[in-house]
Amino acid sequence: MKTLEVRMCLPVRPVAFKVVLVAGLAVFSSYAIAATPLQKTTASVESSQEARPKQRVVTFTLEEMGALEPIQLRGVDGSMALPFSIRSDEVVVGAKLKVSYDYSPSLLDELSHMKVLLNEELVAVVPLPRDKGVGNSRDIELDPRLFVDFNSLDFRLIGHYTYKCENPVHSSLWLNLSNHGRLELTLAPVVLQNDLKVLPAPFFDSRDSSELTLPIVFSGTPTLGATKAAGIVASWFGSLASYRGARFPVLLDALPDGNAVVFLQGADHLGGLAAADSPSISIQSHPTTPGAKLLVVSGRNEDDLLRAVRAMVLSHGTLSGDKVTVTELSEPPVRKPYDAPAWIPTDRPVSFAELVRVEDLQSKGFYPAVIKVDYRIPPDLFVWRSAGVPMRLKYRYSNLGFSNTSGLNITANGNFVQALPLDGPGWFNSLLGRVRLGDMEGDHAMREAGVVVPPFQVSGRNQLQFQYHFESAQSDECRDAMPDNFSSAINPESTIDFRGFPHYAALPNLALFSDIGFPFTRLADLSETAVVLPDTPNVDELALYLGLMGRMGEATGYPVLRHAVVLASGVDSVADRDLMVIGSDQRQPLMTRWADWLPLVQVNGERQVREPDFFKRASFLWGERNEQSPGNRVGAFRVKGGSGLVTLMGFESPLRSGRSVVYFHADQSKELALISETLNDPAHRDEIQGDFVVIGGANITHSTISDAYYIGSLRWTTYLRWVLSSHPLLSAGVGLLICLLLATLAYRALRGVAARRIKASL
Repeated sequence: MKTLEVRMCLPVRPVAFKVVLVAGLAVFSSYAIAATPLQKTTASVESSQEARPKQRVVTFTLEEMGALEPIQLRGVDGSMALPFSIRSDEVVVGAKLKVSYDYSPSLLDELSHMKVLLNEELVAVVPLPRDKGVGNSRDIELDPRLFVDFNSLDFRLIGHYTYKCENPVHSSLWLNLSNHGRLELTLAPVVLQNDLKVLPAPFFDSRDSSELTLPIVFSGTPTLGATKAAGIVASWFGSLASYRGARFPVLLDALPDGNAVVFLQGADHLGGLAAADSPSISIQSHPTTPGAKLLVVSGRNEDDLLRAVRAMVLSHGTLSGDKVTVTELSEPPVRKPYDAPAWIPTDRPVSFAELVRVEDLQSKGFYPAVIKVDYRIPPDLFVWRSAGVPMRLKYRYSNLGFSNTSGLNITANGNFVQALPLDGPGWFNSLLGRVRLGDMEGDHAMREAGVVVPPFQVSGRNQLQFQYHFESAQSDECRDAMPDNFSSAINPESTIDFRGFPHYAALPNLALFSDIGFPFTRLADLSETAVVLPDTPNVDELALYLGLMGRMGEATGYPVLRHAVVLASGVDSVADRDLMVIGSDQRQPLMTRWADWLPLVQVNGERQVREPDFFKRASFLWGERNEQSPGNRVGAFRVKGGSGLVTLMGFESPLRSGRSVVYFHADQSKELALISETLNDPAHRDEIQGDFVVIGGANITHSTISDAYYIGSLRWTTYLRWVLSSHPLLSAGVGLLICLLLATLAYRALRGVAARRIKASL
């Protein structure tokens, strides 16, 4: 084994963790942006005498490939492309496409058909007979030699409804493809060399759209330092996995069958592996599973492990060879609040060019695809009762003379914002001068508009959608066809501006945590966060801890370098931090110690849940909050027996006011995995709200029980309005006090008038 000694001085903002938020199709389109092509020439084929890795079959639906809705092909030459990728350590040896489709009964079968292309190579021509317009299906064999690293599957409708001159956008020219169609791939493994320069592959491959499952292995019960080192690695892989989600099963003194990360220190030995005598990172072949790799992090002690993982996650692009030794490490400074690489700045306007690639802001065709712009902001920006978030939008499109029904529809997080009309009568009058005509360059019209995103449509994770809708101004069918270079775009100089909004939030609020890890992610390196484990954590509790660190890395785009890991007995040493508390099966003593603060406690097999308070209900109704079973800690009901309860609880830290605690509990430790599954599932993640959440598989219920506390600050005028709006009794009291004051002043004034009149009459 070759060893390379490395001295590393790491920059403040490593390039490896700059996250580019990409627009486009939701699933596979992001691969072409994030992935760095790997040299398959570095792969080596095992000798015929050795056991070979087995082939596997994977299936992707068109929905998973990016077609979130059924594909609609319209016009004489409608088309739709679905990009997808193949892992760097696999090659396609067999492929089949299964599609279901319906089409217009008005199509002429001798002129109309659907073409299917793979990487611009024609693979099938599907006829469209007139008598079979509904309920069609087709299996198409694909040549494995046509597949490359980054692929595009194209569907194109060639449609005609008459032999004479025709309207190329006539309503009868349509074909619908079900997004439940699927692509089946038979994949054979390609064994990579043991070389750190291919990291994070093969442990994570950006071309793989499935959830990342990466086992973490310890030779025995890990120390707190080894646990923290594993958490840093999990946060790195979680940030790489991004929307896919990541799970990190924990194994003790055993190797899994596939790829894994192994931590060894001191005299540890495992499966023929031994710890190094200095901070080291190496890639080694799995001793029993052909083709599998082990990423081994080792050293003399836990300090060596921490030094090695910090070097790996911050500067993995500089590593090469099968092993490196880290002899010197200069760490980056502590992160500042709200400066996570995955979050956009809020102290200046941000251009769309900083959020997406320029090519993702363009669309082609008479029925263009939706242009999407994703971005993240601190979720505690206080936009309450403001006019909204200003956006200066610049856009352009082919200037071919449209009717006054053509327009650009703008939505934010799926909610309608504004429709901007394109050419047609009443253009300037309809916008009252807010949209001004820009330059006319050739056949493209350049325009600019001021748009305001309503405050209630802003959250931590956001997506702007721009949909062009064109209608031809001509009605005569016998006219020239539309040009094939028809295009539309959003100018990358368009900006969105979050300046002027203060940071202020009411907690506890598990919706902010599930969405973007707040308040822990306020500092991207989690330097004000501690994780509290039971005094003897088991593998399920460790796996949940690693899953949570993966979520934090995904939320910020930065590894959790400075979080603390303590046992329950040492919680007082981290009193000045925000806390994540993990416990199961009555193994976490803090459930008893903090019984007066928890929405639910379980002691000696008895559960105690806070009952709703009548007066608290009034404040919930006043604030129009729709939590299920809102209540306060006044009173309680108790239940004995039962099992299978999985909960998330948020409350203010009993150790320090203004600090937050999120408690993760399951009656049985194996059920803690439900929490990771829920947090990785966008559909279920949105159901986590309030401060008390119960997870029962697909059934998630939530409520708000604990008293609110606030972080951040507001101007006193804004704060006064905010307080009065959310406290009905206080509002009534202030109103009564003002009435009494006015009545007193009026009474004294009227007494003076009466006294003067009496005196004048005498």
